[in-house]
Amino acid sequence: MLIAGMAHHIPQMEDCDYIGIDRGAWIAMQENITLKCAIGDFDSISEKEKNRIESHYPIMQLPQHKDETDTEQALLYAMEQGYKEIILYGGLGGRMDHTLANLHLLMHRDLPLVLMDEHHEIRKLKKGNYTIIPKFKYLSFLALEKTIITEKKVAYPLQKRLISQKDIYTISNEILNDYAEIIIHEGSVLMIQCEDC
Repeated sequence: MLIAGMAHHIPQMEDCDYIGIDRGAWIAMQENITLKCAIGDFDSISEKEKNRIESHYPIMQLPQHKDETDTEQALLYAMEQGYKEIILYGGLGGRMDHTLANLHLLMHRDLPLVLMDEHHEIRKLKKGNYTIIPKFKYLSFLALEKTIITEKKVAYPLQKRLISQKDIYTISNEILNDYAEIIIHEGSVLMIQCEDC
């Protein structure tokens, strides 16, 4: 799990390694999360805070002037370590440019990435069959390209419905019981589970 600067109440997950990104490393340290390492240019924390992080965990110091964001560099590092799923926790909210950049990574890169915070979980679904366990109240889909989707066991079911990037009627659905059945027949979508903040 990559911990970004907007993280709060970081979940403790079994069989999960934690990597702090810039200020996220300081937040993780305050919550007694053991980090594999901390990555960033550390321009969002004080030198004293950085020194405290460095006294506890290995640091990968990045230059302030670079083409990749700290988050992108952390993702590349996690990919090099061979992780099959990478959760970016605390990368939503705060500065809009950072939020959009993180969504852009999910939408337009072929990464095993999940964006998560206390109220959201966002993942990309490609062609396939999925069983979705409810994590939050609402279940929404936004097409990343022309997509044919089936939604079963939800309040507003769809059967082989063609949706485009312009469509937004596929938001604010709800899973009725223990799980929903989702089929992406063609295309790809963002799947968003969320609740009111």
